[in-house]
Amino acid sequence: MKCVTCGKELKEDEEGVSWRRCTICKKPVCFDDIHYIGTWMRTIYRNYVDVIPVCENELPKKRIKRLVEEKLE
Repeated sequence: MKCVTCGKELKEDEEGVSWRRCTICKKPVCFDDIHYIGTWMRTIYRNYVDVIPVCENELPKKRIKRLVEEKLE
């Protein structure tokens, strides 16, 4: 198994130790290349920011750019 961003070899039994899966695309990403997106969560008692791990390809600006390019083709 390899990191989506850098191609680094990842061991399957080290999930959570040296790598995680992207929340959006579910592909493996090493901790050196993982990014986090903050999302507002609203509950009855309080509002808070929850962060989700994502790969570089699923960052908001890159994702929007990729979607627009796909529509224009």
